[in-house]
Amino acid sequence: MNRQEILTSAYKTVSDREAEYGTAASNFQTIADLWTTILGDKISAPITIEEVTMLMCCVKLARLKYAPDHTDSAIDLAGYAALLGEIS
Repeated sequence: MNRQEILTSAYKTVSDREAEYGTAASNFQTIADLWTTILGDKISAPITIEEVTMLMCCVKLARLKYAPDHTDSAIDLAGYAALLGEIS
């Protein structure tokens, strides 16, 4: 895939997910709340939705390190980066 196809696919994926799971901000807040609860005293402050987005980018980067040719991870990374820009 070329960059335009990856970005177009990322846009479609983000839009599809919003239809399935609600807005990114709402879904990331749920994730932030769960992670904050699970991590408990190991963290000094609640996790933010921006941090959730950055951490999800890290998940995709870790997967790309193992399989750099896995296009789905690159698409997801582009989608998370776009959502981070929108949320911030």
